Amino acid sequence: MTVGGHSSHEHLAIAREMEEEGLAFYKAVAKQVADPDAKATFLKLASDECQHIRDIDRLARESETAYIEDPDGLVGKYLRSLVDTKVFPPLSEVPEIAASAKGVSKAIDIGIGAEKRAMDFYSRTKNECGSAEADETLSWLYVEEERHLKALNALRRSYP
Repeated sequence: MTVGGHSSHEHLAIAREMEEEGLAFYKAVAKQVADPDAKATFLKLASDECQHIRDIDRLARESETAYIEDPDGLVGKYLRSLVDTKVFPPLSEVPEIAASAKGVSKAIDIGIGAEKRAMDFYSRTKNECGSAEADETLSWLYVEEERHLKALNALRRSYP
């Protein structure tokens, strides 16, 4: 089914790509920061993103609205041509971001912006997939990203 110009499997593919970006970003930042509280927060966010990917994959296995496996990245390239799915900076920039004097603050700000963009995507798509399972998963992901935003805002208060 195509909704809003995208089929439900495309919505799920975009969601999975965003979650993969978050996992890679939060893991990379956690390796770079020295502050134990910030490290713990970033590791928890990475763990959550990993769970989100597993949930999307589970939905893909159980639902006829499954996204298409994309080992060559062709679906991802196509989707990026339609929708800006990038919510995190390239991983090559993470060491420089985290090593700077305001590295943790900058990483937090990047995370906050990314979580807001993810929430916006899930908010716009959570009732458009045409599948109760997909709609429910995207609604749940919205709540999860909202929780991430709260965690990052709490951590942000600890940094100038």
